[in-house]
Amino acid sequence: MTDVSRTSTAALLDCVAAQEGTAPVTVEELGRRAGLAPTEAATAVPTVLALVGAFGVLREETTPSGAPAVAVISPAAAYFLRGLAAYIRSGHAVLDNWERAGTEAGPYTDGQVLAGPQFLYLTESRRLALDADAVPLREVEVVQVVVKARHRGGGGRARYLFQYDERARQYQLPGGHVRASDADHRAAAIRELEEELAGYRHRADRDVLTELGTVEAVQPSRTFGAVSGYRVTFFQLRTDAERLLLGPGAHWAAEEEVLDPGFRIGRASLNVTALARLDAGLPGGLTGLPLSVPDPLRRTLRQVVRDRPWEAAGLAVGVIGLVVSLIPLLL
Repeated sequence: MTDVSRTSTAALLDCVAAQEGTAPVTVEELGRRAGLAPTEAATAVPTVLALVGAFGVLREETTPSGAPAVAVISPAAAYFLRGLAAYIRSGHAVLDNWERAGTEAGPYTDGQVLAGPQFLYLTESRRLALDADAVPLREVEVVQVVVKARHRGGGGRARYLFQYDERARQYQLPGGHVRASDADHRAAAIRELEEELAGYRHRADRDVLTELGTVEAVQPSRTFGAVSGYRVTFFQLRTDAERLLLGPGAHWAAEEEVLDPGFRIGRASLNVTALARLDAGLPGGLTGLPLSVPDPLRRTLRQVVRDRPWEAAGLAVGVIGLVVSLIPLLL
């Protein structure tokens, strides 16, 4: 954008802001007040008005003669337009960090909400909330793998394996995008398992991947912020492996937690929009699926502490008390 175009656009925004509390003004009059030539105003004014109108700051009317006219809906809206004009004049950007992928759930700091992908995520979430049939900006083929197991000392409850996605800042089933280099969706699922499960190597004589179905879901991407159409093909892993080695981002979620919209692991939510639709379409739902591993898995110390925090705290206090009582005997 040239200095001249920045100056004329900013002047036009200031002229629009000045209409707060006044009668609506026609497009032609706005162009004249902004000092635009008639030919320039004929295209520039409607374009700028259409853009700022997306922020909900304008009230559109029609004059008795049938000419389109606009007014600003409130003082705050007028200040928004004046502020935007100031940004344009200075050449400074309202948003930044467009190169950084990943968004977060609120509450937000000033820096977070003005980061490009985060701002996009918020506007796209609103677009989808206003229009359930909102057109996705991207289409994505995804595979996800259900790994279901019981843990020793876990009360017999079935649990499902989730992996933390650093960019999306959410937990989701093991899996990911289907790549052009993948022979098919099953090959993509095997590749993702080998990438995400530490030390796992798929063996046809030991491991079985059963396709559970394909689900379509439209939701804002927590990585890019844009409303995205996901076509998710689900598999379930069944294996005779004695143990599953997991990385630090792994978490076993209980059945009642998986489909609870309010469930959080720390501040992170579970990305289960497509999984909830799979659950609704499966005979017996997720509960009806067999276990992925035949024998109960050993729980890590971290899992024990998380599942039974009071018992773990009591044990820790008891150990500390024992150590303290032994110190005099050792001196």
